[in-house]
Amino acid sequence: MQTSWLDSINQNIDNQIDAYISVKDYRFYQIEKLKRIAAILDREEKSHCLNCKHDKIELEKIVNELDRLINKCGVSRKEYEKRVEKLIKRLKDDHHIYQAYHFTYTYSGIYTLVGVALGLLLSYGTFYSFNPHIFFMCAGIGMVIGNILGARKDNYQKRSGKQI
Repeated sequence: MQTSWLDSINQNIDNQIDAYISVKDYRFYQIEKLKRIAAILDREEKSHCLNCKHDKIELEKIVNELDRLINKCGVSRKEYEKRVEKLIKRLKDDHHIYQAYHFTYTYSGIYTLVGVALGLLLSYGTFYSFNPHIFFMCAGIGMVIGNILGARKDNYQKRSGKQI
């Protein structure tokens, strides 16, 4: 019976985890994310994307070298992080697949800056001097609005299967 590519990758990751990787490293390096990336690559590769075929080969190399990349020196750990980030960046650019909470963080930052600018304008425009109450109120409202809008967009991305 022939096993699928996704099943073999998941099995290989599980074997590496059982044999070589501690629970602390499993959480710190987010190895579970490799399984999610594999599932997305398996799904997207069926649309005949050439980059996804290359990414599948790269992911196989990462999984096969997981022990060396995580348990050896710091240079190997940085190499692991760079290679995984490269896969994630390619998924983001080619298929608009984002990491969890991407929009929440981005929108919160942008709307906080908008709130700060509005707070400064209102503070100096109304009182001709700095009023911290209006300034911090506007910054807080901007952050809350950004958080709400970003969370809504993240939930939409999650429902549509476009989130790692």
